[in-house]
Amino acid sequence: AETVQLATHFLDNVVDANKYVSAVPELEEAAHKVRRIGLSVMGLSDMMYLTGVRYGSNRGLELASQIMEFIRYHSMASSIELARVRGPFPGITGSVYDPQKVTWINPKPLVAHRTDFHRPSIDWKKLLSELKKYGIRNGAQTTIAPTGSIATITGLEGYGCEPVFALSYTRNTREGAETEGKEWREMYYESELFSKRLVAHGLSKTVRNRIYEWVRENGGSCQKLKEVPKEIREVFVVSSDLTVEEHVRMQAVMQKWVDNSISKTINFPSTATADEVAKAYQLGWELGLKGMTVYVEGSREQVVLQKKAGPYETREQKQVTSEELCPECGTPMRKEEGCSTCPACAYSKCDK
Repeated sequence: AETVQLATHFLDNVVDANKYVSAVPELEEAAHKVRRIGLSVMGLSDMMYLTGVRYGSNRGLELASQIMEFIRYHSMASSIELARVRGPFPGITGSVYDPQKVTWINPKPLVAHRTDFHRPSIDWKKLLSELKKYGIRNGAQTTIAPTGSIATITGLEGYGCEPVFALSYTRNTREGAETEGKEWREMYYESELFSKRLVAHGLSKTVRNRIYEWVRENGGSCQKLKEVPKEIREVFVVSSDLTVEEHVRMQAVMQKWVDNSISKTINFPSTATADEVAKAYQLGWELGLKGMTVYVEGSREQVVLQKKAGPYETREQKQVTSEELCPECGTPMRKEEGCSTCPACAYSKCDK
C-alpha cells in the first residue's frame, strides 16, 4: 500500500514538473484541469510463474483482479489525501467526483473474489465517505502501460499485464544497430524463470538442453513436450498458448479497476479469420474494455518480438570450467564485482 501511495504522490508531482509543448498551450491547460495520472504495473506474468498460478486460468483471473483492485483503492485513497492537502483537481465540479454530488460508484469485480491471497483488507465505504468530504486530486488514477523496454532493462519477462511472449525469442531493436551498419539488431532471450524451475525439478543437463532446443524451434512454448513435468507446463504458458477468450478476459478483469485504457495484445494464430477477430472485439466490448489490440501471427514483415530460431547460447551450452560451475547444483555461476553467485540455488562465493 505504501508503494502505491508514494507512486501516486510522485505522479501528481509530475503533472506540475512536466515540460509541456509551448506551441500547444491547450495541452498544459488540459493536464492541469483534470490532473490525470496513470499508475501501472509490470511483470504480472513473472509473479504468476513464481507463485505457480497459470495466467488466464480462473485462479489467474481472480489474482489479477484482486491485485488491480488493491492498487486502485490505495491510489484513490492517496489522491483523496492529496486533495485534502493540495485541493482537488480544478475540473472536479460537475464530474463524477464532485463532492457536492458524487455519482462515482466503486467498481464491482468481474469474477468473484473468493480466494484468500493474504491481501490486506480494503474499505470502499470509508473511501467514498472521504471522497465526498475532500474530493480527489486526480481525475484518473490508473492505467496499464506496455513497459516493453523498461521491463527488459529491469530483467522482467512479462511486459505490463501481458503474458510472457515466449520462453525463447528474438527481440529486434535499433539500439546499437547503426554501429553494426544495420537497421535492426537482433537480441536473443530465454526465460530464466523457466530455466530455474527445470533445474529445481532435478532435470539433467542433457534433458534441459533438449528442452531448450525444442522450445526454440517450436514457437517458444513448452506445451506438449512430455519431458517437461506437467506441473511446470501448466504454469509456464506463453501468449500463443492462451485462447483468445483467455486473453480478453484477463484484460477485462483488470479493466474493472483501471479508469484509463490498458495496453494488452490479443494474439491470434496466422490462420485467424476476420469473423474470429470480430468476435474477440465483440467480447471485449461486452466485458467493458476501453481499447483492444489484436495481432495476427505473421501479419507484419517487421515486428519487435519474433519467435524464430537463432544463434542462442544457453547457460547449459556455454563452455565453462568446473570452477565456474555451482558446486551445489552444477549451474554456471554469474560473476560480478569479485563475487560469483548461482542464479538457480543462490549459492555464492567471493574472491579473497
